Formats: sequence, structure tokens, C-alpha cells
Amino acid sequence: MKINPMYPDYKHSILGIPNALLHHYGVKGKEYDLPKLKRALKQNHKNVVFILLDGMGVDMMQHQLSRFSFLRRHIKDKISSVFPPTTVAATTTYYSGLEPIEHGWLGWAPYFKDFGRPIEMYTSKDYYTGVPVGEKISDRIPYQHVFGRIKAVNPAVQTTQIYPATIDPAGASDFKEVCDRILKQTQEPGEQFVVAYWADPDHTSHEFGPYSKEIEAVLGDLNVKIKELCTKLKDTLVIISADHGHIENNSEVMIDEYPELVDCLAAPLGLDMRAQSVVLKPGKEEEFIRLFNKRLKPDFMLIKSEEAVAKGLFGKGKPHPMAKDILGDYLIIARTEKTLVQRFPNDTYKHLLGAHSGLTNREMIVPLILIKKD
Repeated sequence: MKINPMYPDYKHSILGIPNALLHHYGVKGKEYDLPKLKRALKQNHKNVVFILLDGMGVDMMQHQLSRFSFLRRHIKDKISSVFPPTTVAATTTYYSGLEPIEHGWLGWAPYFKDFGRPIEMYTSKDYYTGVPVGEKISDRIPYQHVFGRIKAVNPAVQTTQIYPATIDPAGASDFKEVCDRILKQTQEPGEQFVVAYWADPDHTSHEFGPYSKEIEAVLGDLNVKIKELCTKLKDTLVIISADHGHIENNSEVMIDEYPELVDCLAAPLGLDMRAQSVVLKPGKEEEFIRLFNKRLKPDFMLIKSEEAVAKGLFGKGKPHPMAKDILGDYLIIARTEKTLVQRFPNDTYKHLLGAHSGLTNREMIVPLILIKKD
């Protein structure tokens, strides 16, 4: 089914959340259009809690939660993710307050020229083989966390970050523990700014799909536990959003079925599931474009990487010095439900039932949830 592509709206996007928080704590940031959040912050609650629920797009919520549910009743706005709408690019936007083109974390597995392969940012492993590359690859693209920026200007604010134990050994073992830690921290004296990240519903959606019974159970549990937490909070503004949404990944196109296309590639496809970077062999550009138009239209968009940057697809800020190499020559972007896949013998590929990073509204639109407790 052909779907009209939905491009990120950076002025009315998740960028508005970290920048509004920076302004709130006296740090100079950029101006983005989230007036409901700005008004809520002006009430100057002692505690500000931001909960980031990975993968919880508006479409998923509308399918899996009643319109009378606690979370849906508190949706104050529907906002755009960034491009690509994926965890690496979007969570780094939350933590840095920068557009993807500025912070440089442009996808799950960017292409690194010296390796000649896409390398996973979080695991430092080859995307296709799973073999560690021998260094922490994220150290190549450092950025300043919003906590550091706030502390530099407003050291009286106590900043706390809560991760799952799967990411941080000292993290929370389940979402109830996340809520318990939030409650305990907000009861401490002084201003408290708490950021909590949870890997669901993204993790479960990848395994079972966004419209599964398993996701219904996950969102139902999150809804109940957040509601219970909010009954106990005092003098607190709770902000809840997501990094991206999900689509059902029911139809994959194997580029390996078109060996003449693969023969044009100088490196494996990289970046992310539904937004892939293309590095071409010298002299293969015209042939690649011709074959792409013959084999992969209209489900996928082909755009020169430098053109995508110039048009502001990754944001309109100053490009990170590594962006040009990471993005390669072209981008192949999914604009329907189909996902392009490249396979290798003995690779670690696993079919995921939920997917994201393409240009559909289900992947791009996330909620802005605001809950005020006086």
C-alpha cells in the first residue's frame, strides 16, 4: 500500500522538549513551538520528571489503549520525531537538545569509512556479523548531555537519570522500580530534574509487532503504573513522550535478489532498518539509479545524501564533521510498509515484526503527555 511520506516537522517536534527544559533551568537553547509544554513549565513545580518510552507512537497508543485510559487522556499534543525516527537519532536529540545533523548520531549502524562497514553505535559491533570492532565507537561522536549544560548554569538543580538494568547495571529491573525511584527522588529536598528511559514498548514491538496482544499488555501495564505513580507525586510536572513510533514489518524486499544492484555497492547498506545509506563503487552511479528505478520504486525513495542534508531532512543546523562520510552517496528511505534488507552468509539477521525509521506518520508522530501534580 502506497503511503504519502511524512517528513519531520522540526519546529513542532521532540526537539522542543529538551530545549524547553534547558530554558526552564536557565540554559540558552533553541526555540521550538511547543506552547503547552512551555506554559506547564512556567508553573515552576519543584520537580520535573521526563519519562521516555521507547517506540510509543501515537498510532500504537490509539490501537492499544482506550481513549479513556490515563495516558491517552493526558495527551496534550502530537509532535514529530526527527529523521530518521529511530532510537539512536531521537534519544540523542533528547539528551543533547540538538538536531541529528548536529549531534551526528544518525542511525543504529552508521557507515564508518575506515572500517568500510556499518558499525552499531550502542554495541560497537559490525552490523552484519556481530563481531566487536575493538573500540567504543560512540566515543568518536561525543556530545554534551543536557544534564551537564544545566549543571554548568544551575548547579542547585539535582539531575537524575534512570535506565533499565539491561543498559545500566545499576538500573531498574522493571518499570515498577523505575516508578519507585522517581517517587523517591522527587521527595528529596530542592529542585529535582529526573529523566527515565524505558526500552518498551519498542523491544516488545520488534518481537511481536505493534498491534499484538503482547503490546496491548505492555501498554496496559505502563498505563497502570504511571497512573499509580502520579497519584503519589506532589509539586511535580510529569512529561512523557517517545522517540518514534512503529509499523508492522510484514513485507521485506531482499536487495540480494537483484545482484546487479548489489554489484554497484562499495559497502553494505548501513544507517538503519528503513533509512539506509548507500556507498557506491566509482562509475556506478548512473547504473545504480537506473536499476533502483526499475526494481525498488515506488516503495522506496532514493535521494542524494548531500541533497537530503541541504533540504533539512536531518535538521537545518550545522552538519557534524562526520555526517558526510556516515551518510555515503545516497539514501534509500522506505515510504510504504515495505522494508529493504541486505543479507550475507552467516550474518546475524533476524526478522523484526515491528519496524521504524521510515517516512510514515506511524513512525514519525509521537505524543506529548503532560501531567501536573500540585
